[in-house]
Amino acid sequence: MKNILGLFFLRISSTNIGTKMKNYKEHLRSISTIKKLNEKRSKVLRASAIFPCFTNKDLDTRILFLGYWMLKKNLPYIKFSYKLRDKMGKILKEKTQILTETKSYSISIKQLLLNTLKDNFFGSIELEFFSKNDLIFPFPACVISLDYKQGSSFVHTVGRVYNNSEDEKNNSKFKVPEAGFDILPNKNFYPFISFVNGKRKLLNQKLQVKIINFKNQSFTKLINLKNIKPYETKFISLMDSNQKQFLEGQKGTAIIKHNLSGFYPRFLSGNCNDTQNKFSITHSYYDTKQIKEFSINEDKKKFHDATLTVPIFKNKFLTEISLYPIYCSTKFDIGIEFFSPEGKKIYSKNKFIRLKRNDVNFINLNNQIKNIHLKKIKEKYCLAKINFSGKPFPSRLKFGLNIKAKNNPNALASNVCFNAQLVNKNNLSKKTRFCWTPLLNKKNSSFIIYNTSFLKKTFRPANIMMNVWREQDKKSISKNLKLNDNGSYFFDLNKNKKIKNFLKNRSGWVTFKSDNPFIQGYYLESSKQGNVGADHFF
Repeated sequence: MKNILGLFFLRISSTNIGTKMKNYKEHLRSISTIKKLNEKRSKVLRASAIFPCFTNKDLDTRILFLGYWMLKKNLPYIKFSYKLRDKMGKILKEKTQILTETKSYSISIKQLLLNTLKDNFFGSIELEFFSKNDLIFPFPACVISLDYKQGSSFVHTVGRVYNNSEDEKNNSKFKVPEAGFDILPNKNFYPFISFVNGKRKLLNQKLQVKIINFKNQSFTKLINLKNIKPYETKFISLMDSNQKQFLEGQKGTAIIKHNLSGFYPRFLSGNCNDTQNKFSITHSYYDTKQIKEFSINEDKKKFHDATLTVPIFKNKFLTEISLYPIYCSTKFDIGIEFFSPEGKKIYSKNKFIRLKRNDVNFINLNNQIKNIHLKKIKEKYCLAKINFSGKPFPSRLKFGLNIKAKNNPNALASNVCFNAQLVNKNNLSKKTRFCWTPLLNKKNSSFIIYNTSFLKKTFRPANIMMNVWREQDKKSISKNLKLNDNGSYFFDLNKNKKIKNFLKNRSGWVTFKSDNPFIQGYYLESSKQGNVGADHFF
């Protein structure tokens, strides 16, 4: 990652504001505001993830996670098990063990099937983590990485089988479609979704798929899944070669209505080639147009309603933001600011663009800096901070972050699913933040960590203890970081020989303990061919 220009900060304003989902109050109950809301809930003693997985001669699926429970919750141990199933739900391999160490864990599906794999494998792997202590989150921090010869694409935990009837009820307050991912125009690549069923057999299942092109034109098709067996894995191609002509050589997106139940219906989604040995993956997200849940900004002079922060690369990569037709606000006003790694403001524009609710938009942020004189900026990247403001403002606001090769339009890009940082005055009183991210260590691994908030003025610097963990043992390497307000730090693994040698050609994880509650980040894996995978920090 030699050529990063900086971070970009985007500000959005709103004037107005069916998958099963919990309401926003239930979402807050399940995370950091539980005590503040003073509401009862059952303890989470099982966290789980279930992933579709693929292997062939050119492709492997890896599952990565860190023993973060020992750091974050100070647990002495956690019980872990996995079940590898074939496409129809039959268990092929299973294992249970006790985890007691903070270290990096990696599971290769090819290795699990070594000496038994005759043909291409398609099935699923379910991971379960059990504790006597409250885990708070039923989703564990796991990553699925599809590794192919010319790159990797990955995403965090997607689906899970519900713990019990209460769990299912709490996550089924509303029934809305799934959406929020890009359809690529690349030749010989096709959009897909994939999911794993839960414990119950599902009858007469149908998907209603709405395909939308860059002109906001659409067509709808019905896909009949018929009956789905318990733990059966489904892979659904959304368009054929004739239907892809509807895209007219530009990106599109999809909205998918369904009636699935018994598992959390978030889809592994993205694009793959016709031989299924190259993938660009992400996860779907709610279409929230009909869900009238809003966030309150009590001091618009002091706070933005919401912010996004993304990296802008100087030469090698382009940065694009995808806005999907899934929001309950009728329109957004968007402002933009650019910051150097030291936190110095380079450029700002209060009214950058206005977007309508029902439009799909792909915004190339590099085009926005063509007229900005940046020769005096020595850094290879900057931050782009995108600011949103308006009334009322939706409580759920999802975007796609696409980082792609500048000189190779046919290379695969990332499509990170991430939410805006909404105004929340409670965050100002938080004293610390803990976050973590993997280092795949396959081709070119890197990450960017930044310190930005929803405040219109500055907050405070961040003092950070960074630790790198490896697979071999519980040893780690430490490093101190200091980020100014609106500042950032870019890490390139291939340029850090000490940490590269420490990992010994295997994956690792990086943890960050900060005295500032607003640190966040992204991690990337790129290749010489220009393929880019990326996701946000946990």
